Parts: sequence; structure tokens; C-alpha cells
Amino acid sequence: MSKPRTPTDREFAAILGNDAKADGRFFYGVASTRIYCRPSCTSRAPKRDNVRIFAAPNEAQAAGYRACKRCRPDALTEADARLERARQLIDSKLEAGEAAPDLNALSRAAHVSPTHLQRLFTAAYGLSPRAYAEARRIDKLKAELKGGADVSDAIYGAGFGGPSRVYEKADRWLGMTPADYKRGGEGLSLTVAIHAAPRKLGRVLVAESHRGIAALLFGDSDTAMLDELRGEFPAAEFSRDDTAGKQALAALEALLAGRKPKQVLPLDLRGTAFQIRVWQALSAIPHGETRSYREIAIALGEPKAARAVGSACGNNILGVLVPCHRALRSDGGLGGYRWGLARKQVILDAEAAE
Repeated sequence: MSKPRTPTDREFAAILGNDAKADGRFFYGVASTRIYCRPSCTSRAPKRDNVRIFAAPNEAQAAGYRACKRCRPDALTEADARLERARQLIDSKLEAGEAAPDLNALSRAAHVSPTHLQRLFTAAYGLSPRAYAEARRIDKLKAELKGGADVSDAIYGAGFGGPSRVYEKADRWLGMTPADYKRGGEGLSLTVAIHAAPRKLGRVLVAESHRGIAALLFGDSDTAMLDELRGEFPAAEFSRDDTAGKQALAALEALLAGRKPKQVLPLDLRGTAFQIRVWQALSAIPHGETRSYREIAIALGEPKAARAVGSACGNNILGVLVPCHRALRSDGGLGGYRWGLARKQVILDAEAAE
């Protein structure tokens, strides 16, 4: 039985993002409460220093932690176990450099009919088996490119059969061409400031380029936010100056108080044409109102692009200034949020109150 450990950057990001895809890969305990949860738990985001990672519920229990009553991490049903077999089969095939198994192969492994597996898997992980496999390949592609691999090697190493499909989907997957993603902000200089965020949102990082505000990130750990920024611009040059970013912070406070900022801040939006259209549509939503991902897609004239709208929201790195928190699921659920659903709810509540 392994000892509890502190989270990696990816694990902590999964916890803050309530990432259901991470469920089953690890469990986390909060030292201050002695409670352990699934990564997808929507309870209040913990401080990174308090988080302990466990491989299984029995390890958390042996260390003196009790199960969260909200996410029930100890309630691994037979259905959960069957889905885990299917998910682990996808992961193992992709790790071995093989093609992802089709739905019939997954069905045989999980002992569930293909139609039923498709429905259960999507409900549990938020993605269909095919979309999950694609997301895993995209993650590997990004890691290969950031690790310095040649573009062609990264494409094949991530399990894609060739470059044509990757370039066809690059706008939505990477926000740019693979070559541009590999360069990671080369030649860009950013001034970085970190402040206490208003409304008990934790900490806020503001990064400015010569063109304007390039990032506004939330977090509980300065280190984690800096790592997140470096992940977005791995080849950029950073200059830390906590006296900077005050205009962005004032604009953030005004927006959360229902006021129009005193001045229009220049934003350094870096994304595809489609992403920028989504971000502009989000900015057009009146203060205190929300729209579903589908409604935003329809407003853009692309009613079938609701999933792509959600992806564009997830790729937004200008929290509140580009109000992706105003995008919800069609059933009124919060959907996702880059910095955790707890923060999304706080921001929505603040806007509604004002």
C-alpha cells in the first residue's frame, strides 16, 4: 500500500476543474477536514498544501480519512467497475501506441451492450468512449509537442494515423497549427502580477503583453498559476512585477459588483477565428444573464457546434474579462469551468446579486 503524497500539477488541475475523466485514476484527501473525494467532486476547492493523493479508497481510509458524503468515493458499484475496465482498456491501448478499441471491443470487455455502454460511459465521464480516446490522444500530442518532439513524430506518437486529420482539426484541438503550438509563445514577453482575488475567489494572476491583457487566471497557489501560465506560453519570457495588473484587477472587481469598468482594457486574445467568435459572443451576453452552449452555437450560426463552443470556453484564459462563466448546459447545470465549478458559482451568484 503506497503512502499519501502531494498532488502533481495535472492532478491538482483535475481537482480544481472537477474533472470526471480523472475519476478512478486517483482519490484525494483534504488534511484539514480528513475527508477524501473523487476528482470530480463539486465540494469547495481545497488548498493545494492540504491535498493528499491516494490510489484507492482503502488507502485513504487506512490513513484516517472518511468518505465524502457528496461524491461517495467509496461507492464503487459494479457498473462503475465495468466502466473502469472499458476506460482502462482504452488507456492501455493508447499507451502501447495501438489504435483505440472500438465500441464492440469495449462492450465485450465491460460485459455491457454497446448501446448501454455508450450511454453509461458518457454519463460517468462526460465523454463518449470515442471522444475520450480522442481527448487522450490530444493530451499526448500536446505533451509531445511541448516536450520538443518534431511535429510529425508527435502526431504519430500520439496515435494519429497521419497529419491530415490533425491539421484539419488543429483549430479546435490546439487553437493553432501544431507548429505554432510547439513554439509556445516564442518571442513573447509577459509581465506577470499576482494579487488576492475579490469575492473570496482565492488568488488571481494577471499577465500583460505589449498588446494588452493576455491572461487572467484564478487559483489557490501562486506556483500552480505560474505553472498554468507556462503551460500556455512555454517559450515566452516572464517578468514578475506585482505592482502591475492593477487595471485588470479593478476591472474584475467592477464586473463582479455589477459596474462597468472605468476604462476598456485591451485584451490580447490568442485563439482561432472560431474561438474568438465564441469569446466575443460571450462578451455580448448581458451582465447577470446566462446562455446555454447550444444557444451560443445557434447565435453563431452553427447549431451543431455546441461541443466546440464548450471547448472554446475551456480554452479561455481570460477569466471574467471574457465571461465564459455565463455559458451553462441546456438543463441549467453549470457544465465545466477551467478554475473549478465552485468559483463559477461564486461569480454567477455575485453577478445575480448585483
